[in-house]
Amino acid sequence: MKRRLTSAALALIMAATAVTAASCGQEDNLDSVGEDKIANATTLNIWGIKGEGTTDEAIAAVEEAMSEITQAKFNTAIKLELYTEAEYDKMLEKRMDEIQEQLDKEEAEAEAKKQAAKEAKKNGATDTTTAEESTDESTEIVDETILDEYGLPETFYPDVEDTQLDIFLITDYDMLMKYSEKEVLSPLDESLSSSSKLLKSYIHPTLLAAGKINGSTYAILNNHPVGEYTFMLLNKELMDKYYYDADDFKSFNDAVDFMLEVGNDTNVTPFEGDISPIGIHYFTADGSESIVGNMLDPSAELGTNGGPKNLLSISRWKKYLVAVKQLEDKGYIGSETIKEGDKFACGIIKGTYADVAAFEDDYYVNVIQNPQATTENVYEGMFAVSKYTKSLSRSMEIITYLNTRSDLRNLFAYGIEGVNYELDKEGVVKKLNNDYNMKLEYTGNMFVAYPPEGSTPDVWENAKQQNLDMVKSPYFGFSYDESKVDPKLVSGVKSLSDKFFSALNNQTAATIEDFLAEWWDTADADTSVKNFTASKDTDEKDEYEPMGKIYADWYAANANT
Repeated sequence: MKRRLTSAALALIMAATAVTAASCGQEDNLDSVGEDKIANATTLNIWGIKGEGTTDEAIAAVEEAMSEITQAKFNTAIKLELYTEAEYDKMLEKRMDEIQEQLDKEEAEAEAKKQAAKEAKKNGATDTTTAEESTDESTEIVDETILDEYGLPETFYPDVEDTQLDIFLITDYDMLMKYSEKEVLSPLDESLSSSSKLLKSYIHPTLLAAGKINGSTYAILNNHPVGEYTFMLLNKELMDKYYYDADDFKSFNDAVDFMLEVGNDTNVTPFEGDISPIGIHYFTADGSESIVGNMLDPSAELGTNGGPKNLLSISRWKKYLVAVKQLEDKGYIGSETIKEGDKFACGIIKGTYADVAAFEDDYYVNVIQNPQATTENVYEGMFAVSKYTKSLSRSMEIITYLNTRSDLRNLFAYGIEGVNYELDKEGVVKKLNNDYNMKLEYTGNMFVAYPPEGSTPDVWENAKQQNLDMVKSPYFGFSYDESKVDPKLVSGVKSLSDKFFSALNNQTAATIEDFLAEWWDTADADTSVKNFTASKDTDEKDEYEPMGKIYADWYAANANT
């Protein structure tokens, strides 16, 4: 049985232990229970999301294994609070509300006691505080220690307090904003400039900067692959046959003549893959198609003006629509999914270099758009420290370790090696059971973890290069807040858009150009489109603003960031 001791008793035991150890020929190695470590023993909790099938037993085993590392490194024990994705945010918010309620209650009681003491003093009452109470208040509180099964002292780590919540997972941008507005996040910049500055060497600058709100850092984003490449595959044999130069093909529109020529002359499918427009942005809350938007060059990045327009005024988009109708009418568009062994003139694939490696012998591979950082794909998982933490500095030590060292990182991500997973001969994870399942993006820096099951040994090296190639989307940080726009304008634009896209489906190559010209005039004259895209607010009496002004204000503030 383990027995608890105070620091006063510990000194006697340590002395006795030293004598015993020396007489047995053992080394005196009691560094781990030095007075400084004992006085600072801390337990922190980590709130996160567990995957389907994860058992309480597996969580307890991982918690113990993680604590062994963090106790040795930081004299900090770990308590895992893991919930399913469906219940996590609700449980987290509930716990924070309970803590705040308890703190408010304690503050009210303390204030009442203070006022009562003032009243008593004013009325001439004597101080009734007992000597015992006075002693309790002035005595230094020390951590307890325990004797292990061999009678040796070891640090006793306290339970998490009722009003304590330390490190917690934030899953996306909206969740970050919600807890920021609730004012429950601890600022982290001081740690980033001192004890946690190592994070700056391990996390991509775009991701690290994304944790800032109004100039202060409140979350540490977990390093992960951002975005995807858009590749154009061009048949080498056919390009040479028809005397085209692959370097001239930088967009879908550039390849149209080549595809039409191939289709007219051979039995090869002119186009396969993803034919959706590249560089398009619709000004809708859910990203659905709209007649109001913009279509920028595929190479555009943050700083390029992409304000809302009548899309029919943009020649790049109209050329794209005409080209698609030409290919559709002739039956030149093949499968949306390109498979190894398919033969085609031109194809578009979105993904990583691993997705196109099998095609490189027979096809020129052009990158027509680099990975783009967006609000959606950057904020995929991050850690914050709540204002209710027992220790901000200790919490940041744990967050830093999760993002820079693989031992703790792999434990949290995969569980116990040899129990929950093993490594194949190439060092890639192979799961042994379904008892412990966590999302990699929810558990720290992905690039310091073992390659996940189903991947390759070089997956993280490729991902690092992908992030180096990444650019910020022209709309990075722009938030469409529909509540700021007059609902009548939103409804009007949607109604017109529905009519346009419905009619577009019925067009052919022979009718498409006249159709687009007619609709350009229609949309240009539409009051909803005009007022929705306006860059100035002509009616300042209501609470609404045109989307054009909302974007223009955002662009003015962010174009050079």
